[in-house]
Amino acid sequence: MSPEPTTTPAPVATSAPADARTADPRQQNRGQGGQRQQGRRPKPKSRYGTQLSEKQNLKNLFGIRDGQLRKYYAQALRVQGQTGPMLISLLERRLDNAIFRSGFAQTRPQARQMATHRLFAVNGHPVDVPSYELRVGDVVSVRESKRNKSYFSQFEKRMQNASTPSWILINPEEFNFKIQSLPSFEEANIGVDIRAVLEFFAH
Repeated sequence: MSPEPTTTPAPVATSAPADARTADPRQQNRGQGGQRQQGRRPKPKSRYGTQLSEKQNLKNLFGIRDGQLRKYYAQALRVQGQTGPMLISLLERRLDNAIFRSGFAQTRPQARQMATHRLFAVNGHPVDVPSYELRVGDVVSVRESKRNKSYFSQFEKRMQNASTPSWILINPEEFNFKIQSLPSFEEANIGVDIRAVLEFFAH
């Protein structure tokens, strides 16, 4: 009796891991590309981009609109002298900015609101226009009818530590301050590249 033939079992196919089966070469390429993009250096800002950015910084600092800033630039051009320092002088002598610089308000937005609510008078006349242009010799005072507000309850004591620019002379006892000279460009120290702003408007 002849022996039964033996059968060799068929080899079992091994499946690739799930991650390998589902991996999309295109996704892998995109991932590699993403890594390459992360290593790229940001493009340097163009000169126009710098000019636009500095113009926005100046506008936001004083809380004014584009049209207002353009008018100040045109006004500075008409005045004899350097345009940059004159532009800053005009902005600094806005009523709301002077109220802030004097220490009578803690921020420019607060100063703007105080001016709008007619809390101040210029040379004895109530003014409610934040952009009112102050001149050398003008006296800005808190109106007597507004001095009993809670904000001014500890006014004299608070003003003892006030740091004011040289062009403003404060008189806390009388609730007023005086514009005794034109603002200095260097003292303003606004932290904006004024040359870039002038270049923007010169286009």
